[in-house]
Amino acid sequence: MIYALSTDIQTPFGDLTATLQAVRAQRSALGSPLTHLRGRELVQPVMGTLLKDEPDIDGYTMFESLCIRSAQRAITKAGIDVTNHRCVFILSSTKADIWTPSATTAQRIARYFGNETTPIVVSLACTSGVAAQLTAYRLLATGIYDTAVVIGADILIEFVVSGFQCVHAISEDVCRPFDKNRDGLNVGEAVGTMVLSTHTNKEDAWCLLGGAIHNDANHISGPSRTAEGALRCLQDCLDLCQQNNVTDDLACISVHGTATNYNDEMESIAIHRAGLDTLPVSALKGYWGHTMGAAGVVETIVTMATLDAGWIPAVKGFEEQGTTYPIGVSNEERTTNKHSFIKLLSGFGGVNAAILWTKNNPPLSTLNSQLYTLNEIAHYRLLAESELTKVYRQHINDWPKYFKMDSLSKMGFVGTQMALQQLDGVPESEHTCVIMANRISSTKDNREFAATIEDHNQYFPSPALFVYTVPNVVTGEIAIRHHLFGETSFYILNKEEDLEPIIQSTAQTTNANILIVGWLEEGEANIRIIEISKNRNIEKNK
Repeated sequence: MIYALSTDIQTPFGDLTATLQAVRAQRSALGSPLTHLRGRELVQPVMGTLLKDEPDIDGYTMFESLCIRSAQRAITKAGIDVTNHRCVFILSSTKADIWTPSATTAQRIARYFGNETTPIVVSLACTSGVAAQLTAYRLLATGIYDTAVVIGADILIEFVVSGFQCVHAISEDVCRPFDKNRDGLNVGEAVGTMVLSTHTNKEDAWCLLGGAIHNDANHISGPSRTAEGALRCLQDCLDLCQQNNVTDDLACISVHGTATNYNDEMESIAIHRAGLDTLPVSALKGYWGHTMGAAGVVETIVTMATLDAGWIPAVKGFEEQGTTYPIGVSNEERTTNKHSFIKLLSGFGGVNAAILWTKNNPPLSTLNSQLYTLNEIAHYRLLAESELTKVYRQHINDWPKYFKMDSLSKMGFVGTQMALQQLDGVPESEHTCVIMANRISSTKDNREFAATIEDHNQYFPSPALFVYTVPNVVTGEIAIRHHLFGETSFYILNKEEDLEPIIQSTAQTTNANILIVGWLEEGEANIRIIEISKNRNIEKNK
């Protein structure tokens, strides 16, 4: 089993105790629009929240300092030695220090604690915090590591605010999740850390039972109208509930609840289709806004704490049901004696992710994994970005959306298409997993979008450019082209070899039969298609 040894958060209210007090009092940190961010005046004010304190460690950026201080508190509480080579640091963030490669940022954070293991950055848009926990689960469950320090963090910068504004996702008022009159999200900043381990001495530790990532295969910036990806995530978590005898112990589902029209409607459809209409819904963004890469970690920790205290928070901003299906949303606090929950998120690139946590006497013995072999069945390497369109026109030429893509997506798309042409048939839609990675994230797109907002006298933020600043969108383009509803993931790593533990743990813990694996860096696309041959289940005692 994978246990939470300790946690830490900082929200606009302060630490976990202050945050819980505010949420229980139904007090929102949202109120007055922000007119300035980090000393720079905004072209358009935004409803959002900021952290009370900005830590400043000599030699480290504000973002790095924020992550280090949170991790430091969690590590101290856990009482573990993170210098051990069996410990890995995992960072969840959408932008981190935007002009520094995220892999470098993560390494600086890990090295601060004397940890020499290669850190992992999970970059799956707004699902990153849940995906980071699931990544940790897999690496620990398969015995690659024993301990993981999972940090979720994002800070507000004009880049992010103007991006959400240009895609018309921002509300000018305090957000109203699932309400009839909702009209958009608010933004916020936060940090959260979880120390996860395969061992614990606590009898009542929270236990991570697993989860799933699925793509909608529908649109790179809008959710599925039938909630295909979110539904599959919920169904996988419900299967885990049955396998671990916690179905009757589900207290709530902690949802994304952004208060945008399409997201909230999609989540209501997914919950209804999964048969969970009466399960209480927890949605926390009405208290401090959407914290992006921090959301999955912070909201998970808050949900753990409220269930420990026997209550489910009121959904702040909700008054009248505004989705097609009347799911379990309430503007009143509810009591519970149950100790299991599902955390669900969705994001750009069509990605959805969910995990299952429990405290209900989890089984002590068994981590089921599988004997398997990995066989590379196709390989394509593109060494020059300048050759992309030539290769596309000569060998593919059947997908006009190609010409709207950014260069990162074009590399992944063309490389994947060329590799798939070496095979007979097309990938199976439900059990094909797309894993892409690089070292510099979407730096080129970041620069291009930043140029549209740098001069306030020539301010013209581009929605199309902003969407492509999220690197996992390349995996969404591939999923849409081939109707793939399986997992799509993007990681930021120091080098291509760092992908191997992720490949191994994904193959061993999911129902994927095919992995499409790509390293996309500086004009180079190295695409491998790997077939997973699984034999029989084995048990590992932990």
